[in-house]
Amino acid sequence: MPPRDKISQLPPDLRATIDRMLIDAGFSGYDMLEQMILDAHGVSIGKSSLHRYGQKLERRLSAIRASTEAARAIAEAAPDDADHRSAAVISLVQSSLFDAMLALEEADEEADPADRVKLLANAARAIAEASRASQGQKRFEQEVRARIEATATSVETIARKGGLSADAVETIRREILGIAS
Repeated sequence: MPPRDKISQLPPDLRATIDRMLIDAGFSGYDMLEQMILDAHGVSIGKSSLHRYGQKLERRLSAIRASTEAARAIAEAAPDDADHRSAAVISLVQSSLFDAMLALEEADEEADPADRVKLLANAARAIAEASRASQGQKRFEQEVRARIEATATSVETIARKGGLSADAVETIRREILGIAS
């Protein structure tokens, strides 16, 4: 098993600084970054190590950006009367977690077994939380549907007592329930 990369072994504040430097440099100019890190922090990190680390960081940021854009698109496009956006976001999170677990399985030769166990435990916890959220969202959706159905039935009763025609009552019921004619 290969050793952990040098950047991962650095203190979190220095890693955060390197992350910012990589982002600010547009994930390029590794020769210059190598020298800047050496001058500013007294740490020698080769440009190849910086490049590998930068590629991983860029992929993570790209995935986060894509997830954020997808969530924004869902929020703009999906009606929220029965909390469909939450369901879509939960589904997106579950898919991302599944993809991450697959990537972790494929990267087994690079990862330390203890780190893999921690990552799998964190992923399992996240999946459990997403599943609980999904179940809660489905219960909420069922409650909303039940309230809508009760409202439709109540309005139907009032409309019939008021003397509306059967066709008018059915049209009102369909509108309340959101059923296309």
